[in-house]
Amino acid sequence: MEYTLKNSTTITLRDAVISDAKNLVAYMHKVNAESKNLMREPGEFTFTVEQEEKFLQTTIDSPNACFLIALDGDLIISTAGFHGNSLKRVNHRVSLGISVLEEYQNLGLGRIVMEDLIARALLLKKTKMDLEVRVDNLGAIHLYDTLGFEKEGTIRNGFFVDNKYIDLLVMGKLL
Repeated sequence: MEYTLKNSTTITLRDAVISDAKNLVAYMHKVNAESKNLMREPGEFTFTVEQEEKFLQTTIDSPNACFLIALDGDLIISTAGFHGNSLKRVNHRVSLGISVLEEYQNLGLGRIVMEDLIARALLLKKTKMDLEVRVDNLGAIHLYDTLGFEKEGTIRNGFFVDNKYIDLLVMGKLL
């Protein structure tokens, strides 16, 4: 699907496919170097293209997962996805993650991607989505609030960056 961002850039949002692996590896190196809101430090993403291909194939084959990419032309500018579990007691639920290149933040891309993820979870008959976010990532928290996610708890000292611990907020949405 094509969307227009607040700066008039037209982007494409679609499912990631195996042939995206090389560009995804490059994207992960770039976004992890840019952001301190993601789990990995620069250099901690160590997947090879072949490992990324296997990850993508596993995700594509899973009835409990989704992995999207947003593109500006051929450039990956965001990734997002969710994964769940096949165990019956927790099969109704998925956990999500999202990343956006710094240059494309605050342009409405996060909302576009999140709305698509929610719609896909509903198609898979999921009834709960959850996520974790740094308590000081106020822009992301605001987005999640406006999409109906609620604060469910705090993981104290859940994140360590720049030699300090930061709490993580657990948020969830009933679908």
